[in-house]
Amino acid sequence: MLRQIRTLPLFSSIIFGLCCNIGGPKNLEVATTVEELWNQYPDRARTLLKAFDHSSNIGLKIDKTLALGDTIEACRQIVDYYQTQHRDWVIGTLDTADREVALATAGRLLNDTVELDGKIELIPKNDVGGWQWSFNGTVPDDEIGYSLNGHKYLPVLYFAHQKKGGDPLVRKFDRIMSDWIIQHPLPGVGDSIYLVLDSTSSIDWRDIGEVEWRTLETGNRLGASWAALFYAFQPEESFSDATRLLMLSSLVDQANYLHRYHKSKHNWTTMEMNGLALTGLAFPEFRQAEAWTAYALQVMDDEINRQVYPDGVQTEISSKTQWVALHRFESVADHFAKANRPVSGAYMQKIEDMYHYLAYSMRPDGHQPLNNDSDREDLRPRVLAAAERFDRPDWLWIASNGAEGLEPSQAPCVVFPWGGMCIIRSGWDSLAHWSFFDIGPYGTGHQHRDALHISISAFGRDLLVDGGRYTHQDYFSFDPATWRGYFRSSFSHNVILIDGHGQKAGPLVAEKPLVEHSDYLDTDQYFYARGAFIDGFEGVEGAVAHRRSLFYLKNKYWLVIDQIDADRPHSIEVLWHFAPDCQIMIEGLEALTTNSDKGNLRLVPLGENDWHTEIIEGRSEPTIQGWYSKDYGQKVPNATVQYSKIIDQSTIFAWLLIADQGLVPKVEANLLLQKEMIVFETEEGRIDLPIDGNPSAIRLMMK
Repeated sequence: MLRQIRTLPLFSSIIFGLCCNIGGPKNLEVATTVEELWNQYPDRARTLLKAFDHSSNIGLKIDKTLALGDTIEACRQIVDYYQTQHRDWVIGTLDTADREVALATAGRLLNDTVELDGKIELIPKNDVGGWQWSFNGTVPDDEIGYSLNGHKYLPVLYFAHQKKGGDPLVRKFDRIMSDWIIQHPLPGVGDSIYLVLDSTSSIDWRDIGEVEWRTLETGNRLGASWAALFYAFQPEESFSDATRLLMLSSLVDQANYLHRYHKSKHNWTTMEMNGLALTGLAFPEFRQAEAWTAYALQVMDDEINRQVYPDGVQTEISSKTQWVALHRFESVADHFAKANRPVSGAYMQKIEDMYHYLAYSMRPDGHQPLNNDSDREDLRPRVLAAAERFDRPDWLWIASNGAEGLEPSQAPCVVFPWGGMCIIRSGWDSLAHWSFFDIGPYGTGHQHRDALHISISAFGRDLLVDGGRYTHQDYFSFDPATWRGYFRSSFSHNVILIDGHGQKAGPLVAEKPLVEHSDYLDTDQYFYARGAFIDGFEGVEGAVAHRRSLFYLKNKYWLVIDQIDADRPHSIEVLWHFAPDCQIMIEGLEALTTNSDKGNLRLVPLGENDWHTEIIEGRSEPTIQGWYSKDYGQKVPNATVQYSKIIDQSTIFAWLLIADQGLVPKVEANLLLQKEMIVFETEEGRIDLPIDGNPSAIRLMMK
């Protein structure tokens, strides 16, 4: 593995008196005044003095002072100038936080303890007394290091200061800022980060062990905390003159860095350009400010059209990254509006389209699907805020389960034809059936191998689930022997394994949308959709394809039809992952949940009854199976029902899934295969389903 080697600059020993005590570093002295900054960091001060637009008020003023040869006075003038600039709109870009939570979090920060990705970590000190910014957790996880250097936790110091007041919070902010900036001059020529930034190879930040200068963290620093907190702490005497100037100099360096280096066609781009745009708008006195803002807006306009399909789905096909991208697309629009520079109507329409996906895809309890790298987050606060902003009473109706707003004019079943996601519902109430069927592309990032996966919720609870994401350790792995690989692979999804192996990667993007009456059909009585995975299975010889159709008889049940196309014998394993709170039993070959006081599901295999059935829960070896993660960093065992058998050739089989409040009674059902049709019969009637034909050929003969 490549590792970057970077040492503290020699002049850091000037600002930090090196400790000679065996017991560890002392409380170290730092520069606080303009004079100390000039004496210790003249190059930073000179760079800052050159960064201002000569035609701006402050630029004209310091030019006159510099002409007299008084650089220290010019630096004082910069400090004085920003104390007169009351840019409250910049402070208003901070994401809000609960005041009591902010007090507790800020209290930990005073003791060098930070909550990073849900883990409370004491940040170790380096040999000169500052934070060890390369720290990636007590249990190593690069995400800890990224979060530490992204500085999204810093606003709690301001929110706590508003609530409580007092200098310690301001001094802590001052110290963290000066510490990070002193330890992080812009990396010079030859630094290993340029192996990533300047290369078209597959070298990644993880390959060089870099957690401090990723462009994503640079964007987060500028967009989520630095610009706003610079203005928020202006009135405070404990915010030292030296740190104010250091922040300004580093803002210039980081903005220029982002201007040159940033992601493209990626959700990172939205966060990077959010930081660049805000820096330019918040500091218009900088000579490059207009170039930064114009560039950021152009990139964001290009990206929202490149990243977002016409149906509003972001190309990574992940509800979590949908929000990440949407939040920053919207933040940039808000920044420009507050600076009296609105964006185009087409840009705002794309933002509305992205919210439309969030509103219409969420479960009846308001939580999002776990497609690709996602967590089980509550979307309602976001959708409710957007409903007010965009005057969408239908979103309000969905988020409130019909208590407020106006009922949507469209049926509850919704297909996002470019994203390839079918959201199948019986209604908008809190107890409604909800199911998710993935027949779309692989996605451009954060991918899971979950083509044709099905999730089901009903009667206020999850029944069949996606495994979630759990961790980013071993980030690129699909090996089910690793935790990351398990949660990304087919093993944690309701799909089919071939010869014990999961799916390979599929197409990254959709070349065309799904077509109504061909790929899916929604009628008053039923919803039907079909998809195919034809891209092969890891380590499996021969041509193997999996085709899956889902038929939902509204308010009744789901019928899942699986077709395996194969040119030789294979073993197959059909996986059904149940929510962790589901009590599972096997009755014959049927799997059913038995929670007497909740909604339940009965899973009935149809066709040839030669399955071997096994319940796997919380297994770690030889491959991981039976685990669920609703939030990053958390996992719990969940029951996975595995149906397995050997097939000699291509075959078709089906599954009847029935949900009910309380125990689900046994159902008599029969499946017949005819030349071009599948005939499904119960005591309620008969349904004829085309195997490969047009879904308009479906016939219902219900009693």
